[in-house]
Amino acid sequence: MDDRLSKYGWLSFEGWPDSEVHDYLTTKCGIIHARKLPDGSWTGLLRLLYTLSVCMGITPTDVYQYRWCFEDPEEAVHLYKNAVEVDEIPERRESLVGHRHTTGIPLYVEFDQLGLPKWR
Repeated sequence: MDDRLSKYGWLSFEGWPDSEVHDYLTTKCGIIHARKLPDGSWTGLLRLLYTLSVCMGITPTDVYQYRWCFEDPEEAVHLYKNAVEVDEIPERRESLVGHRHTTGIPLYVEFDQLGLPKWR
């Protein structure tokens, strides 16, 4: 267990120094780049097997509240650099291949050729 969890808290990064959050995310969570959004939440880039994902709403115990997965790394980086809030929907999503969320209700839905949702 990382000592920072007991020192600063498990539920949120509130009260954590920004430098400690950045270090925790990049050394303990597999995040390759991390930054604090203007709304106070954290976002980061996470490399997956076939995609580069943008993790939004990162907490000490959850690597994402929302994760957007892109085949084109430039689109992922664009979202990562330009996002201002945790509920951001990507403007550029030509290479978006999916997303995951812990909210219960997706922010964005695409449909396949049969009219069924591509992801849930």
